[in-house]
Amino acid sequence: MFRHHGPSRSERENTLLAAYLACVGGYVNSAGFLALGTFTSHVTGSVARFASQLASRQLTAAGAMLAMVCAFYMGAFLASLIVESRTFSRAPIAYGVALSFEAILLAAFAGIESGRSALATGLRGADALFLCMSMGVQNSLVTRLSGAVVRTTHLTGVVTDLGIETAQWLSGWRGSRATQRELARASGRPSREPHVLSKLRLHLTIFLTFTLGAVLGCALTPHWRQLSMLFPSAVVAVGACYAFASARTAPLRTGSWRRS
Repeated sequence: MFRHHGPSRSERENTLLAAYLACVGGYVNSAGFLALGTFTSHVTGSVARFASQLASRQLTAAGAMLAMVCAFYMGAFLASLIVESRTFSRAPIAYGVALSFEAILLAAFAGIESGRSALATGLRGADALFLCMSMGVQNSLVTRLSGAVVRTTHLTGVVTDLGIETAQWLSGWRGSRATQRELARASGRPSREPHVLSKLRLHLTIFLTFTLGAVLGCALTPHWRQLSMLFPSAVVAVGACYAFASARTAPLRTGSWRRS
């Protein structure tokens, strides 16, 4: 799952990656909302709240929203630095380090939240920065690994793609399959239908597993409370271990890998 990147990845590899990390993204988003009262796996809502609070002159609250956006950015930036670093001779090692960083951020949130009663109340909002940064790390890593094919921390683009691809599939299904094959032979190009179905399956997988993660987050957080983030942290840590293990058979990185 971590040995290939971009166009060299198979549909199965992208689907497994999507199912694995979209579930984590959904869990963090819903569990974070229950714990903190704000969503942390995407930037759109934070920007909207920043604008609203800035317009109403709630400068402290606006600053907190801006800090969440910056934390997401920093997570994406740091993950990209790790992936592109010359320090790691094999790609899975770099991905394992980035996933380990995400797991540490999620575990740090759980640790800080569990001891929050001993902290000043005003520091509670800063805990959201750990979740925002972890989701920035994940989004950057998945984007780089899949060649911008897979997104796992938000669903707006996924649902849009599902709508487009469903319409394309229905359009092809309504026409004569024999006519499509004849046109494909005449143009020398394969039919679009298998490609559309492949993308439809991928985006449907992301939607369903993100939703599953969100349901798990909502179900477990009331019982586990602050420690609920240890669950996705452990899941991501397992992925990091798998990435490190797969590095033994991965090829050495070259300059062409870094440019692609």
